[in-house]
Amino acid sequence: MKRDQKFFNCSEKHEIEYLAKKFKEPKDVVIAKIKELCKAKIIRYSTHAQAEQALIDAGLHKK
Repeated sequence: MKRDQKFFNCSEKHEIEYLAKKFKEPKDVVIAKIKELCKAKIIRYSTHAQAEQALIDAGLHKK
C-alpha cells in the first residue's frame, strides 16, 4: 500500500484534484491538462513528482 501511494493514479479524482490545487492556473484548466496527459499516457504510472514536472513542462506554473 505504501508503495502505491508514491504513484499518481489517473483514475482517482481526489489525486487529480490534489495535484490541480498545486498550480496557479484555474483548476478546470489544470484538470483538463492532467486528463490530457493521462490519456496520452505521459503521467500514467508516474510518481507524483513526475506528474508535477510533466505539468510544468506543459507550461503550467506551481504555486
